[in-house]
Amino acid sequence: MTETPFRSKLMSLKEDLKSHSFWKAVRCEFLTTLLYTFIGCGSWTLWRQEEKRQIMDERRLIEHELKIALTFGLATATLVQCVGHISGAHLNPAVTIAMLVTRNVNVLRAIFYMTAQCAGAITGAGILYGLTPYEAHGLLGVTTIHAEMTKGQAFGVEFMITFIMVFTFFANLDPKRSDMGSRSLSIGLSVTLGQLFAVSLTTLY
Repeated sequence: MTETPFRSKLMSLKEDLKSHSFWKAVRCEFLTTLLYTFIGCGSWTLWRQEEKRQIMDERRLIEHELKIALTFGLATATLVQCVGHISGAHLNPAVTIAMLVTRNVNVLRAIFYMTAQCAGAITGAGILYGLTPYEAHGLLGVTTIHAEMTKGQAFGVEFMITFIMVFTFFANLDPKRSDMGSRSLSIGLSVTLGQLFAVSLTTLY
């Protein structure tokens, strides 16, 4: 029987489902997204009423935003370093979709990755919610549009900072580059950059 391209792709997908490395990668996406959400959103907590009052002070506000940006960036860099060689450390459905569109991953892997990422994020948020005293909850990093911004503007801001992160991710995949530094650090810095720019625009305290 002549093997058609469709049949060949179908067989490849079946082999993925039977592969230990495939499921290991899916588990890594779940775990890293869980930790990323738990650690990153945890940086938003304000433990004392005094902190909540002081955050309105401009200097304290800048310090708080810097802490958040560094936490998200360092969490990204750490997790990419830990599991990049196993799953690619996408950590974000936007990266997985971009990898699918550019044919760096197949449809099956993309679906399982995004499912694992969403499940990991929900689990991480749930753990954080359960471990944080009610008085310190605040919004726990929930994306909330600034009062003076429209939904379209907020979408544009989120789109641009996500593009920068994905752009950095792909820059590290270029096989023609010989000036490669730390892949994990550069991706982490792109996340920090986006947070520093957008934290006051699309997230409220």
